[in-house]
Amino acid sequence: MASPSLDSPKLCQDIFSILESQFLFGTSPVRKASPRPTSPAGKVRILSIDGGAGDLGAASLVRLESSLRRLSGDSSITISNFFDIAIGSGSGALLASLLFANNLSVSDASVIHRQISSEKSKTRTRFGRLFKKENKTLEKAFGEATLKDASKPLLITCYDLNTGAPFVFSRADAVEADGFDFKIRDVCEAAMCQRKGSKEVKSVDGETRIRVLDAGASTNPTAVGITHVMHNKQEFPFVNGLEDVFVFSIGGSGTRLSNAASIAGTCQADAVDQAVAMAFGESRKSNYVRIQGNRISAGSTPENILSETYVESVLFQGKRLMKETNEERLEWAAGELLKEQHRRRQSKIPPVFVKSAMTPRTSSSSTMTLTTVLTGSSESPRYC
Repeated sequence: MASPSLDSPKLCQDIFSILESQFLFGTSPVRKASPRPTSPAGKVRILSIDGGAGDLGAASLVRLESSLRRLSGDSSITISNFFDIAIGSGSGALLASLLFANNLSVSDASVIHRQISSEKSKTRTRFGRLFKKENKTLEKAFGEATLKDASKPLLITCYDLNTGAPFVFSRADAVEADGFDFKIRDVCEAAMCQRKGSKEVKSVDGETRIRVLDAGASTNPTAVGITHVMHNKQEFPFVNGLEDVFVFSIGGSGTRLSNAASIAGTCQADAVDQAVAMAFGESRKSNYVRIQGNRISAGSTPENILSETYVESVLFQGKRLMKETNEERLEWAAGELLKEQHRRRQSKIPPVFVKSAMTPRTSSSSTMTLTTVLTGSSESPRYC
């Protein structure tokens, strides 16, 4: 009688499930639990963009938005209509902010993204650093808008040199207190800073100061986004497991690694991808999509990468090439997003409760109002 293949991902998953169950619950017989049904509120849709996604992130979202418009028959919809939360790192933070803070189409966001990146690259030369000026396109794109002004939950990851620990800029925190609210243009500029430099970002009330260093050109923030959704019960009350989320993640182009920093960043991104795929288990095929280069064709353009074979992380086996292409996977993802959109229109249970910014912004006028309240004046504060 032939023994089962030990390289089977399903077998490995069953073995570790048994070991985990016995460790947590004793030595009682382990019964294989049936998959838990999805919440009646539906799936929370997470958009995650790596710091190293660059032009591939824009190209992927352009293709996805085009498919959504074609399949729905509505040419006015944007990506932000089909996702509940966006998270980005590095240049991915800029793209996520343009989509969720300004509600732009991906095409318009891509143009601004390229302009800002171009202006940013000029300041990296010796001449540019000598006459360094604020990024004008970045200033025009966001103005005085802060995280609180984002239309939907928005997360931006970075590394804080002051505390020596990762830091997450979050709209959910920003609506709670001005000490956690930052100008979006400052956060995006800092998120794109180079490893040899850093930028201090101050909250709107000046009380919180973060010295930001981009955590790595290829940093994958997907796990941070999932963790936020799982534990933020105020905005996502019906998420009890990974069956209740749909993750669309965009990684790097898969170019050849040239230095230690890029190797470290890419390794981190791949490690997160592998961990997330393992966490989803069998549901990764229906609840987790990651678009990235397969590192076979060096120097490919973003458009060429979309026509490459789709790469999937396999439990305990690294990565494997699938039969479908990235384009076909994007088309499938568009269909799934539309199904969720239709389901929501028929449901009486809203899956997401976005926090409202109830407190006034700390400006010259609102500061006077808050000061009056704190000093015991009978004058009541006004909320807008």
